[in-house]
Amino acid sequence: MSLLSRLASLTPAMPPGAALAGTVTTPASLGFVPVAVHFDLFGALVRHGGTASAEDIARAVNGDIELRGGNEPQISDTLYIMAGLGLVERVHEGFFTANAITRHMVDMPSAQHGAVHFCTEGMMAGAFLMKKLQDTDFAYPFAECEGPFQYAYQLMGQTELAQQHTYSIMGTQGRMDSFNRFMVGKFLKFGTFPERMGRAGYELGAALGVDSPSHTRAHPEVTMVDIGGGRGELLLEVRAHYPQLQASQLVVQEFNAAIDDVPGITLMEWNYKTSAAQPIRGARVYSLQHILHNLPDLDAVALVQKLAAAMGPESRLLIIEYAKNLTYSNLHASMIALYGGRERSSAEWRLLAQVCGLEVSWEQYEMAGESLVEMRRA
Repeated sequence: MSLLSRLASLTPAMPPGAALAGTVTTPASLGFVPVAVHFDLFGALVRHGGTASAEDIARAVNGDIELRGGNEPQISDTLYIMAGLGLVERVHEGFFTANAITRHMVDMPSAQHGAVHFCTEGMMAGAFLMKKLQDTDFAYPFAECEGPFQYAYQLMGQTELAQQHTYSIMGTQGRMDSFNRFMVGKFLKFGTFPERMGRAGYELGAALGVDSPSHTRAHPEVTMVDIGGGRGELLLEVRAHYPQLQASQLVVQEFNAAIDDVPGITLMEWNYKTSAAQPIRGARVYSLQHILHNLPDLDAVALVQKLAAAMGPESRLLIIEYAKNLTYSNLHASMIALYGGRERSSAEWRLLAQVCGLEVSWEQYEMAGESLVEMRRA
């Protein structure tokens, strides 16, 4: 069901034109989300408890607000707009209270960091999408450093930024620390990695060569390699579930040589874009968690081919992504506009596997939550 159809079903009496207007005028409202985060309006509402006026919240978040020229109207407008988005509850004019989403954003601060980035970088990329298409005779799909986000900087005369990857631009602007905070918890957690695999019916222990949390077969080689695994959160969850695994058997590969040691796992520098081959061969499991949806198809194929060349007969490639369904159509659009990437369907994963000499050996797709695709050598 499309967003417009869902809106119409929630409000059956709403005319189609009104539902349409409510959808297409959302971008300006989303622009106020970073304002709400900046002023900690969600936290202030939760801490206040019960119904609060805009003046109450203004005093709570900024004691010298009157000395700065009076921002209460800005706070009031922002709260009203957040209520329209469903992020807070409007009790009556000028009075608001926290709802379940408000409390979730406060309980999981990574969600607020994500909201800021998708309402800044994402909106900027979306705003220049049509202009980019028009000026390039609708050339599509986009290369990862030649999308509408880069085109926006090109039109603004910032040619150096216009040639960089979105993450590099964010790093130059001092925004990557916030983005990395988002990536730790994202918008919500669906449990630890072993728990998610167990609920999906996937036998992670068998894939790792570990029969149970208390027993392991003799596999001195590397058990699991997490490519682009950041600070190793996924592998730390694996080791907590299978404590008999050694740090040498759990490897995080990142492009940054300056990352610090994390007890319990091994950190290795590997830039999959510039390195010719995967240095660890024959690992039991190679994992890609939310990596491939950042990549255009040709770049995704190039990465998977490098992993396929390193895989042995017992090796598996685990791909953790969101399914290409209508729950994640907005995320699909964001990946296209920001990175030239995309969410992918079962048919697309199977085609990618075939091109790389692999086959999809297990798959499960969730309407809401992370989906899993396993590939093995064909």
